[in-house]
Amino acid sequence: MAIIQEKGLVRAIKGAYRHGGYNVLNLDGDVVVYTEEWCVRCPWNKLPRKALATIVEHLGMIPENGEAVNIEKDGQPQAIMAGVATEEAAGWTFSPAAVGASYVPVTFRGYQLFQEVNSRQAYGVDPTALAIVERTTAEMGTAGVSEGRTLGWSHDGETVMLAAIRKTTWAWDWEKTVWEALESVDLHKREG
Repeated sequence: MAIIQEKGLVRAIKGAYRHGGYNVLNLDGDVVVYTEEWCVRCPWNKLPRKALATIVEHLGMIPENGEAVNIEKDGQPQAIMAGVATEEAAGWTFSPAAVGASYVPVTFRGYQLFQEVNSRQAYGVDPTALAIVERTTAEMGTAGVSEGRTLGWSHDGETVMLAAIRKTTWAWDWEKTVWEALESVDLHKREG
């Protein structure tokens, strides 16, 4: 069972390249590709070929072990201090969570919603970032909730972490009210 969806990852990398950049870290045989909104970590041999080709196209090479690079469209690739990159990547570390959230057929303000399995807390995820995760895994599996701010999936060395929004994200009172209403019901149940 693969976690990473090649087409979605390539789209996310290209989007990040055009809008603020992304980072690539070569860490002891694993590649970590991340932005402020998502992170993918896997062994180099499990990174989808088209994603690898896109990184090489943008960077011109693969970073050496322990090296990290920031890649943006209108600039030269910039080396990132290894300690800084490792610390940033550690912020995206997946740990098996006691709390799981699953996909629900509801979107709000452009975000796909997930709801905790054993409670009603809801999390919103950007659909472009969600496309990095294989559709079956995202829709039928359970994501681990990390610190109430990220959703993650991990299997057989592949890990995908996505930034999640909560009701505190919204500025308008009506948005918070709608979010609270969404959390007042079990969105997993189907009527009828």
